[in-house]
Amino acid sequence: MLDEGVAGAAADALPDEVRVLLRGGLPVRADRCGPTLLGLHGVKARALHPEDPASRARALDGLLREQLDRFENVELAPAARLLFGAEVTTSGATLTARREAAARASKYEVHHFRKRIEPKLTELIAWQLRRDSEEFTERHATPPDLHVASRPLALPADVFAWEAAEHQHAMAALWGAVYLLRAELLTVARLISMDASADEVDQAALVALWRHGQVLATSARYRAAYGAVLLHEATRGPEQIARYAGWTPSLTPAQELLLTELADPAQGLSDFTARLDAAAGGPELAATWRRKLSGRDGGPDQEAITS
Repeated sequence: MLDEGVAGAAADALPDEVRVLLRGGLPVRADRCGPTLLGLHGVKARALHPEDPASRARALDGLLREQLDRFENVELAPAARLLFGAEVTTSGATLTARREAAARASKYEVHHFRKRIEPKLTELIAWQLRRDSEEFTERHATPPDLHVASRPLALPADVFAWEAAEHQHAMAALWGAVYLLRAELLTVARLISMDASADEVDQAALVALWRHGQVLATSARYRAAYGAVLLHEATRGPEQIARYAGWTPSLTPAQELLLTELADPAQGLSDFTARLDAAAGGPELAATWRRKLSGRDGGPDQEAITS
């Protein structure tokens, strides 16, 4: 993460880089993009190959078109799209031609538009891109990258390599638990959509509760080993990662503690169920969870599932 001084300098550079990008207009090409633009989290996260500048440029192209469609100044939105070449009539045109079309659309004289209006448009686009990256960071998390391996994994006999491997193990365990919970939440939603029997839905909800307990336990182990925030990140902790699995019924601190204690990753579902049934407050917790997750008490707002 950037410190405040570096982050501030990057923010100041963004409008200048947008102005450079404007000279060529859309489509975006990598050689016209400054490092701040290509380094935006919202750009890197959308790129198919984040390490490839050309892939980031394509992601930036799509993001810029999206932001022009959502331009904050409604009156100047048509002019902004014309200026950047997002409209068919100015796509591929010179900056002079795009500027003239934008000035006509906004009913300004060209010289006034270039001196007064155009800087405002680039500043607003820079602000929207920066805001998108900040919001994207809050809405999305990226699991550790996996790559096809051609040989067995081997570590040097080095304490730093061992520590790095331990942290990667903790991250993989956390994300693995999150994805397993996500799978069971999807199963519950699918069964409800198919109008399955209450017994089927309740059993699927119980499995989801088991997986939720494993997420809580894995998050607690990470926090105990590495602290309240993820290494290499300054704002997100393991609990935030856990929430990316999807909506789950809210639990009291005591219920979360109980689940964390019962969710032994070395034991299976039947052991978890038996221990939950025997625990004080366990049956009530399971019943409340099933009822809320299935929506039989009103339920949460539904999450749209898209492919």
